[in-house]
Amino acid sequence: MLFNFGPEPAPEAVAYDTTTSTVLLEDLAEMANHAQIFESLRSAALTPDQSIAFMRRTMKELSESEKDAQ
Repeated sequence: MLFNFGPEPAPEAVAYDTTTSTVLLEDLAEMANHAQIFESLRSAALTPDQSIAFMRRTMKELSESEKDAQ
């Protein structure tokens, strides 16, 4: 998660969970790196409509493959 506490869109803290704890970063260079990673993931993500269409298509394909297996 990127946290911003002021009017500027720049992150002021980054937090992420590991299997045993939560890591909180406040170093500017580390936050910038995480912000770039987040932006790359965000830009590659499907839109909400695309996500719904993908899930519907997948559910239909699974249903059809189960029918074929019977």
